[in-house]
Amino acid sequence: KGHQYWVRAIEWSPDGESIATACADKNLRVFSADGSKELFKVGHPDWIWSVAFSYTSKRKRLATACLDGKIRVHDAATGRELMEIKGHTSTVNTIVFSPDTNYILSASYDKTARLVSVETGKTMKTIDSHGSPVLSAAFSSDSMTAFTGSILGEVLVTGVQQGNVIQRLQAHKGAVLSLAVAPSGALMASAGEDKVVHVWGVSANGNLKKIHTIKHADQVNGVTFSPDGTFLGTACSDSTCRVYQVAGDWEEMAIVKGHIDEANTVAFMSKGSRLLLATGSDDKNAKVWDLSPVSVALKVAQKREQSGVTQTKGPGVGKSNDVTVGDPADMDGID
Repeated sequence: KGHQYWVRAIEWSPDGESIATACADKNLRVFSADGSKELFKVGHPDWIWSVAFSYTSKRKRLATACLDGKIRVHDAATGRELMEIKGHTSTVNTIVFSPDTNYILSASYDKTARLVSVETGKTMKTIDSHGSPVLSAAFSSDSMTAFTGSILGEVLVTGVQQGNVIQRLQAHKGAVLSLAVAPSGALMASAGEDKVVHVWGVSANGNLKKIHTIKHADQVNGVTFSPDGTFLGTACSDSTCRVYQVAGDWEEMAIVKGHIDEANTVAFMSKGSRLLLATGSDDKNAKVWDLSPVSVALKVAQKREQSGVTQTKGPGVGKSNDVTVGDPADMDGID
């Protein structure tokens, strides 16, 4: 609660103890994991478009991307500003930390993406081959490859060390609004203005090959993988968020309803045996959902399949303001 305008991005801290939101009311907010308590709030000069965490043994960082073209890095525990990074000349749409925590990759309306040193704030590489505003960004799991998506539907694959273009492809018929790489590094998902999510196989050198497409009712604003790579989550302009099983038939496991305006962002977190999903919307709300029943239902289906029992009915779909899955009796004895 407390957001006064669109919730553009939402992220869990790596330890699962807090949630950060980027809001068009010009505030970064950090909440307790259950969303019940606002831990701190940091004002910005303009709308905040993206937020990202990075934890190391020495420092816990929380970065924001702002409409004023700047990236700000904060202490994730207190909100104190550690660094202001300049370089972009227009809105910074997306920021992500590299898995090895050395870089920030930023995507901007100034038609560039930048690889920035986390330690110094210095731009190490500028990716300027799109020729149109860059909206989305992601790193490969080994931090060696940068993926960026443009307003014209292009995805560019760039080597981090050399800055060389590995691949250029026309991925969507419209803007590429979100990119996500699976924890294994073998898959990447792209979400588009054209109402689809494409899933791509990622080769050893970073090249992409389309392996599946998931259609939606409206433009898809956000996409993410669960921490174990079992699920794919999407946020759609029809106000719903959806959860799919990764691989196989990419079965839709749940529809998460509860927002009353465009859903912009989704983020998974595993806490013990619980699977949680955080969502943010233009309805000025961020919500946390317990998707443990979805995870349980998938485990049940997999156990039945291994036992040779045919699954004749899907594990269930979400209901308004809730997610209900499967027969409660099926959930007994499942870790």
